[in-house]
Amino acid sequence: MLSYTALINDATKQLYDTTETPRIDSEVLMQHVLQKDIAWLIGYGDTLASADHSKAFYDLVAKRHSGQPIAYLIGWRDFWTLKLTVNENVLIPRPDTETLVEEALERLPKDRSIDVLELGTGSGAIALSIAKERPLASVIAIEYHDKALELAKQNGLNNNVTNVEFRLSDWFASIDQSERFDLIASNPPYVDPNDPHLQRGDLRFEPITALTAPENGLADIRNIIEAAPSYLKDNGWIIIEHGFNQAKEVAELLGKNGFSQITLHKDINQLPRCTCGKKGAISQEAKKQ
Repeated sequence: MLSYTALINDATKQLYDTTETPRIDSEVLMQHVLQKDIAWLIGYGDTLASADHSKAFYDLVAKRHSGQPIAYLIGWRDFWTLKLTVNENVLIPRPDTETLVEEALERLPKDRSIDVLELGTGSGAIALSIAKERPLASVIAIEYHDKALELAKQNGLNNNVTNVEFRLSDWFASIDQSERFDLIASNPPYVDPNDPHLQRGDLRFEPITALTAPENGLADIRNIIEAAPSYLKDNGWIIIEHGFNQAKEVAELLGKNGFSQITLHKDINQLPRCTCGKKGAISQEAKKQ
């Protein structure tokens, strides 16, 4: 019978060629099995592991060795100030996307009611983060897949965020023509279907429809940008997450559709990650004349 620390050491060796963070992954899986934090492992790691704990741990290690994402194995992921339940029906929220949340909040006042639309909410990460930081906001979160939408609703309940309305819709389909927003945010599918990264790492296990789009990954971005002016208030903002190599195309699309103050923002790795644009008070029809 081995101690918990010895089990972690053994798993670290097993995962060495599978992940860039074998030790951290092993510790996280053990914490999940024990429902204990890292401080407990540091203080009591020399405790002999029970047979049940050993089996449960090695079952998870085997799944991680096959490439399954840590977030799916433990069932949650931290994002912004939230703890979000995740499963195979949604993308795993990533720190890169917090850049989008930061830039959205920069453009949303704290002291008055505002209307926000998020397209393609998945786990609810973006909509719930914005709603929590702006409690006077009314946020609508759109999702095409019903299982993902139910998960997002549950994350709202779990995090006590009550100012988000979740709607099942194909992009703007459920938005009434009379509804207007101060900001539209989206992290749409933007990966080229032929991108080789889709066969590597966590991406192999995440929902392909939430990752890829035609036209070299730009089809959904194009559709959103072209439709957005009809749903934005004058001086309203759009903010779109995109691939690091798509910034030029996204900026051009925003410009062609009447947006100004187009700005690119980099993520924590200093890679181009999201682009913002502002709708002017002049109508789109007038701009075309």
